[in-house]
Amino acid sequence: MSLRIRLIISYVAMIVVPIVLSIVTAMIIIAIFLRSAVGIYNINLTANPYKQVVEKGVNFYNDIKITAESSPEKFEDKSYISELDSKLSKVNSGIIIRKNNNILFTSKLINNPAIIKNLPKFGINDEDKVDHMVLRGDTSLIRQQDFYFKDKSEGSIFLVTNLGPLDNIIERLITTIIIAIILIIILTDGVLTYLVSKSVFEPIEDLKHAANQIKDGNLDFEIKTNSKDEIGELCLAFEEMRGKLKESVDMQIQYENNRKELISNISHDLKTPITAIKGYVEGIMDGVASSPEKMDKYIKTIYSKSTDIDRLIDELFLFSKLDLNKLPFNFEQTDVTTYMQDCVEELQLDLEKKNFDLIYHNNIEGSSAVLADRERVKRVIINIVENAVKYTKKEKGKIEINLSKNNNYIQFEIKDNGQGIPEKDLPYVFDRFFRADLSRNTSTGGSGLGLAIAKLIIEEHGGSIWAESFEGTGTSIYFTLKQIEAYKGSEINEENTNN
Repeated sequence: MSLRIRLIISYVAMIVVPIVLSIVTAMIIIAIFLRSAVGIYNINLTANPYKQVVEKGVNFYNDIKITAESSPEKFEDKSYISELDSKLSKVNSGIIIRKNNNILFTSKLINNPAIIKNLPKFGINDEDKVDHMVLRGDTSLIRQQDFYFKDKSEGSIFLVTNLGPLDNIIERLITTIIIAIILIIILTDGVLTYLVSKSVFEPIEDLKHAANQIKDGNLDFEIKTNSKDEIGELCLAFEEMRGKLKESVDMQIQYENNRKELISNISHDLKTPITAIKGYVEGIMDGVASSPEKMDKYIKTIYSKSTDIDRLIDELFLFSKLDLNKLPFNFEQTDVTTYMQDCVEELQLDLEKKNFDLIYHNNIEGSSAVLADRERVKRVIINIVENAVKYTKKEKGKIEINLSKNNNYIQFEIKDNGQGIPEKDLPYVFDRFFRADLSRNTSTGGSGLGLAIAKLIIEEHGGSIWAESFEGTGTSIYFTLKQIEAYKGSEINEENTNN
């Protein structure tokens, strides 16, 4: 759920939930408080309590009014008065009977002398007039009915309903409801705000902690989140950034280690021929080369060592440009069969001089084309062959080149009959400056960059390269180039231009 939707839901909930809870709570509170009014006024909980009290008073007042008109003498009958007072007491009401200016009867429920003192005089009230008298915080509902006794004396009967308890109940009820609503709003909004803020601020705190970790240089941690909203996406992006930074730092460390190793290897590989050159030059300067034959030998040796240094520098320069992806490639459509035939003929002349037989097998029927830089691929083949020649210590060497198809790729195999590579060293043969001979004996020559350069060139072509070897039997180096559909005429030129 997105953060926007979550906030909208929380805002709606902050309005709806308090309203619903307030209504339910108010109904419960009303029911609880009005139960106390039920016993006092003999009413029910289904209607307005004030209305019910008034209606009951009207009913009693109508009865009193009829009695006053038809049988006023009953208001001097103690039994009738007692019975009427008993009925009225059930609805928290009472009567006051006055004859002339004398009070004949007052209900026990009417215990406030101020009510009697402030009763209206005979004949001044309108018919069905209802007075509200508020004395000392108690509200009384007073109905007055005037009449004449049998002896023509002025009489008045007052129906007094004490609304004080009901007012107190309603007042406490309203206060309680208001307090409950305020508490409900505070609690519900507080809980909802806490839940929403927790889902927002906890991931932000994690991000802050992660940022501080990165600032301190620590990248060995993980940002975990189960959130699916924008904050969760931010955490995932931050974690991805941390991972990229760690990869970058690790790569930088690896580059630094490689640089140190490269400098060490270059220093070692350059020091050996330079030391030899220096030794032979000192020999010439000291007159050790006293004969023309020795002088010629010394000079040829110096030239050979200088050539080795020059070759090492060229290979270092080529490897550096390949490693930095700064070496331009001239890809063009190449027929593999024709191309390999030319390469084999060129290699065969050099290998014969070194007492090596070159055997070539073309297992591809018809013509097959690849998109390749011809000079770079030839460099790969020459590096592999030269490497095989260097490490084949036999009187008669043999190198076998096999060409075949492997799915959508053309597969090249260059196999020798040398001493092979130990299994523990096989995964590292394409690393720069790697030699299986840990003593780094330079008797075989070379820089240790030949196969590393071959790997970079093949990878630039989108192919792969690997080695298989058995000690005492020989080594096979394989590499692949992706086969393409051959084009003709202007299509070839167009393809070359695009690449």
